Parts: sequence; structure tokens; C-alpha cells
Amino acid sequence: MKARLLKGTTLEELRQAVPTHLQQYRSGNFESIEVDDALWFELDREVNESRFKDMTFSKAGDHYEVDNCIVLYDAFNGLTAYEARDERLWAYYVHTHLLEYSRRRWPIPNDDDQAVAHIRRHFFARDKRQSERDNAASRLWWMAHLCARVPELDREVALEAFLYKSDVRANLVERPTTSQSTELFGAILEKLVTSYRGNKKLFERQAFRRLMAEVNSIGGFKLIDCFDNAQASNVISDLISTKLTLSDI
Repeated sequence: MKARLLKGTTLEELRQAVPTHLQQYRSGNFESIEVDDALWFELDREVNESRFKDMTFSKAGDHYEVDNCIVLYDAFNGLTAYEARDERLWAYYVHTHLLEYSRRRWPIPNDDDQAVAHIRRHFFARDKRQSERDNAASRLWWMAHLCARVPELDREVALEAFLYKSDVRANLVERPTTSQSTELFGAILEKLVTSYRGNKKLFERQAFRRLMAEVNSIGGFKLIDCFDNAQASNVISDLISTKLTLSDI
């Protein structure tokens, strides 16, 4: 099937109508969106919708994030980062094929005012932050995409390490110095994988924040974007041993 995107007017009408659609979000559906082709258009990109049935619903506090990242990334195989920034794409799927997953992963509050804000955060993706951190579907794609930029690492293990601590993940993703440099991001992720398999010292809040501060200071006087994989890896290793004084992570 071709990927579908909500039309701009449909998206805004849906966003504004959240307060009147609370019951649909809580226990109903939006089948009308899927069947009415006047509400959406197709992107010249294939989506393997059969993979959506492999999404694992949250249970007893386990959200199966690694598994669901892999499923969703595979379903949208070939999607570009530019295309993945489009709110219209993700809003269509969380209101249709991924509706049940979305409301189980992000249970809607009983209070109506809180519910409206909650839905607009997790069922839409107005900006980059919402796209990468909040939208029920796009956040999974972005986490998998970032790890996929480091093909030397096993995808599942890379995701396990990347998702292990939310504050570590946020520090890594939200800093342009690391998120925009594939080589530097890969070097740090490789160390996180090593630490995840070891004693996890690099995941300690103080240690990782110190590492990111040191990386940022380097960015001020070196052309980090020019680093190749080996150079980036050497720099991170040196920072861990000399600045963090960690011989075993």
C-alpha cells in the first residue's frame, strides 16, 4: 500500500475537534478517515501495513519499545528523514492502523482538559520535538532511524542501549553537536552499547552529562563534522578515560 497523509485541512480540523472527539479517542475509532479518500492523499512510498499487526501492546508497565521500534521502522522501510518530519503522515496512522496501540501506550486521562492536551501531544506532531519524542508512532521511527545510522552495531542491541535511560537518550538526541554528526553519534552509541553490556557506568546521570559537556567543548574548536568513524571513536574513548577517568564502563 502507498503511504497516506492527511490533507492539511483535515489535520487542522481533527486537531481542533479533539475536545468533541474524546470518546472516540478513548474507546471508539476513526474509520471514516480511512474510507474517505477526500480526507487524505498518497505518498509515492510503500508501507507494509501487514507489519502493524506485530506491534506489541503495553502490558504491566512493559512497553516493548525495542520490538515496536523495529516493527514500525520495517513497516515504513525506505522512508526518508524529510518525509518522516511530516505531521500529516503520522497523524493519519495513529488515528487509523495504530489507534489501539497509541491509546494503550499512552492511556488517555480521565480528566477532559488533561485528555485534550494529552491527545494533542501524542496523536499529533506539530514540531520536531513532538515528532521525535511525543507522537505515539513517529517517536518509534526516529529512535530506530538514529540507531540505523550506525550499521556496525546490531540493531536490537543498539536500540536496547539507546532506550535504556530516558535522560541519556534525551541528552544525546537533543544536542545538535551529537545528533547531527553521524560519526560522533555512532561513536557515543558504541560506547553506550559497551557500557550496557558491562557495568553501565556510562549511564549514570553525572557521568553521561559530563561526557556531553566535554563533547560540546570540543565542538567549539574542532570541526567535528569532519571526523571520520575512527577519529570520532578515538575522541570519545579519550574523553571517557581522561575527563571521566573511567577505565571500565
